[in-house]
Amino acid sequence: MEGGLETGKGANVSVRRSVVQNVVVLSVKGSFFGDRETDELQKAILDEAATANTRLVLDMSDCQALNSTALGVLMRGYANYRGRGGEIKLCGLGKRIKDLFTMTKLIMVFDHHETEDAAIAAFAG
Repeated sequence: MEGGLETGKGANVSVRRSVVQNVVVLSVKGSFFGDRETDELQKAILDEAATANTRLVLDMSDCQALNSTALGVLMRGYANYRGRGGEIKLCGLGKRIKDLFTMTKLIMVFDHHETEDAAIAAFAG
């Protein structure tokens, strides 16, 4: 998926795709509250899985908020990738998102890194 999605009330929400060193990076921007924007995130993850991709980085640097529905999308993506011998790594968790992942204990599930470069490099190690 190239490009992004704009949803309701002037919100600027997008999921942008790039490939770096044979690793797919989905850059997530905006707030994901279980509506069309969350469906778009799920579609982006499932589209990558459908290509047999096993190395995915979700860059959360510009993600402001996630609700339980969006967390469920991430967990389903995680289960899909792990079930196929792959992995989803997170990077760029801001304080608010990192606190959410810590409270829900998902911080122990997902491999997470400060930067996109570090997350990509972790696939080599």
